[in-house]
Amino acid sequence: MLKHKKYLYIDLGKYFIKVRKLKNKDENSPDAYIVIGKAMKKSRNVEIKKLDDLPIEVKDKITKSL
Repeated sequence: MLKHKKYLYIDLGKYFIKVRKLKNKDENSPDAYIVIGKAMKKSRNVEIKKLDDLPIEVKDKITKSL
């Protein structure tokens, strides 16, 4: 189980991207998100966001890291 909402999953349709979210950084900053990897299934009790819900800078960082 994931603790303290450190991780979130980004839904890309066929799979999810697991991302570590740093709380001490600004939420709109691309430096606040660290891409961990791809996942086919989501974990229980995890926050899921769509890629379109994220700021543009964060979307660019995530798509480049894939």
